[in-house]
Amino acid sequence: MQVYRGLAVITDQPSREMLAAVPHHMIAVAPLSEEYSAGRFAHEAQEALKQVSARGCLPIVAGGTGLYNRALLGGMALAGEPSPAAREKWERFILEHGESAAAARLEQIDPDAAAVIDVRNPRRLVRALAAAESSGPSMAAERDRLWTASSSPYRVISFGLELPRDQLYARIDARVDEMLAGGAIEEVRRALEGGVSRTASQAIGFAEIGQYLPGGISIDEARAAIRQKSRRYAKRQLTWMRKMPDIVRIDLAEEAFPAALDRIIDTLEQAGFIP
Repeated sequence: MQVYRGLAVITDQPSREMLAAVPHHMIAVAPLSEEYSAGRFAHEAQEALKQVSARGCLPIVAGGTGLYNRALLGGMALAGEPSPAAREKWERFILEHGESAAAARLEQIDPDAAAVIDVRNPRRLVRALAAAESSGPSMAAERDRLWTASSSPYRVISFGLELPRDQLYARIDARVDEMLAGGAIEEVRRALEGGVSRTASQAIGFAEIGQYLPGGISIDEARAAIRQKSRRYAKRQLTWMRKMPDIVRIDLAEEAFPAALDRIIDTLEQAGFIP
């Protein structure tokens, strides 16, 4: 979601100071009105990796979106997007029958996809149904190929940072409080006044603040919903990370951040990534 302009607070984009200190890529590169996908990200981020390497620098891919990272680094192309007509059909189905009925239908026609996608996410549910109906590769097959791909256009070392659940959730709660106090409400208000794509509207906090603005829910209800959605997302991040082969996992509860950073640098030096 950090690819979008206009959602700096909600997506916790790097500060101006951070952007000035170190060259960043793929931050605020798309307007809110545009749809975005893992395939598009992989294509555009590959160009960024080439630019970094051409400067004689080591690219660092940082972020928590497992599918996007694997689309970029796994060396496998994602299936094409389903047709707009297929999407519209299943969007209408969800409106008329609800997400539970749509999830049940996906279980019937593509049980492998139903087992791996977040069926509570309408966007992913629509895409999986449309892909299954068009007889294209299933969502499950796409992800399996990404995880089992033994070849990649890059030489990669992956690091996964972990915290005990209570500490992780405390940080999430604090982050949501900072977001709401730091301009997220006005940010969503401005975004809603313009055109917002289906993809951009999936940013955590967008729908909840969108419900709060006209008085549909209280700010405390919005806060609780954003915290809960963030926790669920963090759990999915950990699931993706733990499936990654050869990942170097770092428990930040056991290692202070400076020690963890030293360990990362030592690992990169031993592997010949940095002199």
